[in-house]
Amino acid sequence: MSHSHGKTRVGRYDLVTPMMPCKDELMEKFEKFLLSGRYILGEEVSNLEKDLAQQTGVREAVGVASGSSALFVALAMAGVRPGDEVITTPYTFDATIEAIILLDAVPVLVDIRPEDLNIDPAAIEAAITDKTRCIMPVPIFGAPCDMDPINAIAEQHDIPVILDNAQGIGTLYKGKPVASFGRMATLSFYPTKNLPGIGDGGMVLCRDSEDAERIRKIRGHQAVRMNGHLYTGWNSRLDEVQAMAINVRLARFPDEQADRNRVAEIYDSYIPAAHRLIDPNPGQGNHVTYHQYWVRTTRRAELQKLLDENGIDTAVYYDPPLHHHELAQYCRPAGELAEAERAGREVLILPIHAALPFEDAHRVGKLVGQFLAGE
Repeated sequence: MSHSHGKTRVGRYDLVTPMMPCKDELMEKFEKFLLSGRYILGEEVSNLEKDLAQQTGVREAVGVASGSSALFVALAMAGVRPGDEVITTPYTFDATIEAIILLDAVPVLVDIRPEDLNIDPAAIEAAITDKTRCIMPVPIFGAPCDMDPINAIAEQHDIPVILDNAQGIGTLYKGKPVASFGRMATLSFYPTKNLPGIGDGGMVLCRDSEDAERIRKIRGHQAVRMNGHLYTGWNSRLDEVQAMAINVRLARFPDEQADRNRVAEIYDSYIPAAHRLIDPNPGQGNHVTYHQYWVRTTRRAELQKLLDENGIDTAVYYDPPLHHHELAQYCRPAGELAEAERAGREVLILPIHAALPFEDAHRVGKLVGQFLAGE
């Protein structure tokens, strides 16, 4: 363990400590599983699908192999075909556009809002063409996208909405799970997510049972005929062992999320509002799950250096944004994307996780707040 200034280094993640209270339960479950002989699509996957469908406000949920696989199959079942366009954000992880590109479709990138770093609904309308087949918002870092105007535009043009909700489990928009505002939404259970597995895993949350039925066929090597096209099946099942671990953590999710929320509250108490997340719709029941906590400053490198010298790990995400990525040759930028570029230059990610000691959060928040006070 490295130390700085006599204190233990503050890491961005701690994947082990939250597992310790679950260890005995997991080992007991694993032994039962090992002796059951039911290794594929057993009761752990089935129970997780039922529980998450209920908790996210959708009709059905289908476990798949990863968050990336969830995006791919959701877009395919929404009718995205070669040459079609999917409107999304440039300020997101590569997987968002990889799924579109793998379908031989075109990611159309529109700008974000500075308040929450989410896709700007006002930029969507101008990006729609006769090739637009889907709008894909991404509740970035666990902050809800502004779904009412997005859905209004989608309904006007008869375009489905698919949420890349990999970072948004537990996120609420106007009092309801943000995942329930799309025809489908996807989840990732990667170990660093708020609701993690111990490997790869994903899920598609479906408002319509027909979509869920098709995805269950696809994930198990069954072909699906839809809209005059035959879609081949492949192997994309959520592993039973992953579902077991996720189920155990799901029972602890409210407590772990409360700890994240407390860390965010501590940071908020030190960090000026102009340099952090601002809810564009205050008082309307929005809830952020803080997959990441970000600050922004034009002196990012200085702040990162200061924190590193004080034993605090940070990260820079999505710099440059996807329209400057090597995959940009497959994309169509719509407009200047100035806010996405500014976020790429200015945003810094602070440590936040369920096991972060609150005294560390106070130390981080105080250092960042003092640095930003002069801006």
